Amino acid sequence: MKKILLYTLLAGIGAAGCKKESAFSENDGDVRIYMSQAINGAFTDITVNRRAPLQSDTAYAFDLNAFFAGSGFASAPRDINVSFDVDYSKWDSINTSRTNAGLPAFERIPDNIFEFAKGGTVIKKGNVISDNIAFTINAKLIEEGHNYMIPVRLTSAEDFTVTSGQAITYFVVKVTPPVYPEINRSAWTIFDVDSEEASGEGPNNGRAIFALDGLLNTFWHTQWDGGEPPLPHHIAVDMHATNTLSGLYLTARQNAPNGAPKTATVEVSADGTTWQNAGTYQLQAINPRQPVFFTQQFSGRYFKVTVTATHGNTNITFFAEISAF
Repeated sequence: MKKILLYTLLAGIGAAGCKKESAFSENDGDVRIYMSQAINGAFTDITVNRRAPLQSDTAYAFDLNAFFAGSGFASAPRDINVSFDVDYSKWDSINTSRTNAGLPAFERIPDNIFEFAKGGTVIKKGNVISDNIAFTINAKLIEEGHNYMIPVRLTSAEDFTVTSGQAITYFVVKVTPPVYPEINRSAWTIFDVDSEEASGEGPNNGRAIFALDGLLNTFWHTQWDGGEPPLPHHIAVDMHATNTLSGLYLTARQNAPNGAPKTATVEVSADGTTWQNAGTYQLQAINPRQPVFFTQQFSGRYFKVTVTATHGNTNITFFAEISAF
């Protein structure tokens, strides 16, 4: 009887000693599993450079992963499956707080722009961080001027508790306009202009050539001294070389919204006589340069910008700078 009791005790001790090797539970250590992207705060800015119609597409993929930590382990003692999902549960309360603070509300990113293969990944045995899973944003379809936000949550880690304070990241999407290198303007001259202010803006301003001088404080301005010829007004440039054009950069006179171009038509020519229409574009009354992206490329030596409507419905208009890409 004593021998049977001794064997039973020894068996119990052996089983207890093997517990950490045969099983893995939260009782084995201070296990924490959390979203790596949430370490530096819940709100994280991500940047997408929008692609123009004529630019090749760029895949914007943003990685997500989970992190394992535990005082009882240097790394995960076995594979741990983790899952992520988009979580809009706090959306209304976040936007209420923002609007109360005078901040713009967040917008949900449209489904045709955003793609997330909802599902899981794994923290592999011997590792502390999971394999990546990603969401993607279509750089061809996304547009500037929106306040998109994407809330992604680490939803589960098998039978382990996800650290609640580091389980979600709100990705705030910053969209930048497409970037093309400008064509060198050093040889450019004015080919034609229907109106310019030759004297009223002073000796070093007002004439069409000042739209090509590289200075924001000078500008081409249509005539206003002695009369204001009505719209439309045009300015045409001779590049003195044949270039393939994908669009223009147009910069209005600085801090002058009244008269700023609102609607402009662009034409391109190989000989300065026969012109191809490259589209009609809407412009804002703002200081920064505004890109005009063609829907197809045009080959030519000359281009013309014709302003058909202005902010303020004025007869006068202007450009501080005109360049092409």
